[in-house]
Amino acid sequence: MATSKEEGNDEVEEECWGLPDDFNIHATHQVKTVYYPQKHDNDNISHSFQIECIEPDSPLDINNKSQSSSEYDATGHCVWTGAFLLIQCVHELEDWIANNNNKQMKRMIEFGSGTGIGGLAMVLAGSKSTTTTSSSPSYICFTDNDPAALKVCERNCKLNNLCETKYSIEELTWGDEYNIDKDSACDIALATDVLYDVDLIKPLFTTVSQCLPLDGIFILSHIPRACYNQNNPAEAQEDLEQYIIDQAVKYNLHLETIIRPPKEGNFDQTILDWCPESAFLGGGILIFRRK
Repeated sequence: MATSKEEGNDEVEEECWGLPDDFNIHATHQVKTVYYPQKHDNDNISHSFQIECIEPDSPLDINNKSQSSSEYDATGHCVWTGAFLLIQCVHELEDWIANNNNKQMKRMIEFGSGTGIGGLAMVLAGSKSTTTTSSSPSYICFTDNDPAALKVCERNCKLNNLCETKYSIEELTWGDEYNIDKDSACDIALATDVLYDVDLIKPLFTTVSQCLPLDGIFILSHIPRACYNQNNPAEAQEDLEQYIIDQAVKYNLHLETIIRPPKEGNFDQTILDWCPESAFLGGGILIFRRK
């Protein structure tokens, strides 16, 4: 906790979130509750977890640099629409993994974890359920190239009482050589809302392909908002999702299926408290298999 300040006769303690000084001026850092959609209509139990985060001004405010006098990138402190697409569709995703994975999923790695909301949603979905599914990972490695974001991720793991033997947190830059021990290889990789720049596709897929064994699964929860640069390839500007799918093949990642957002009126209200239905337009959870 930060040093306290006095207001009249009362002492009020301010929490220190570890952000740069100039960003603290503008950001509202808080702990919020994230609810899972009910799996069954007769399910009267609200499953949830908590996440420490800040909210971006808008989906296009990807770097929040307009609010800061420094070059500090607060992307990893925010939660993005792709994570809520994952949470909205988590039960459908669990069912797909359980029915299409040749072996029980044990280990997961998340790329661009930021706050850890995506990975935590997957790990905790099983623990919050009344049944144990083979689609719930028993171990997860959270990765990001921003050490400050990884500190937030660490706090979120502790906030949700994640057992310290069930996760690790690593700094990782996509595209760098990444050697992984076969005994600690991951069965499944996850990334949510990370391709906000077309130039990130190559380094991301390079690292995903290095980390996954043959038959491994890569889940990409994607919201199309990258093609605003006239220098982007024409194919990407015309159909970003198809461009991503085509590029993935170059890294031996082949599309298995796409899970789409619910039809209008079928979103869970707790998800709409975070994002309007329009925010999910054109989005999808792309599931690839390494072959």
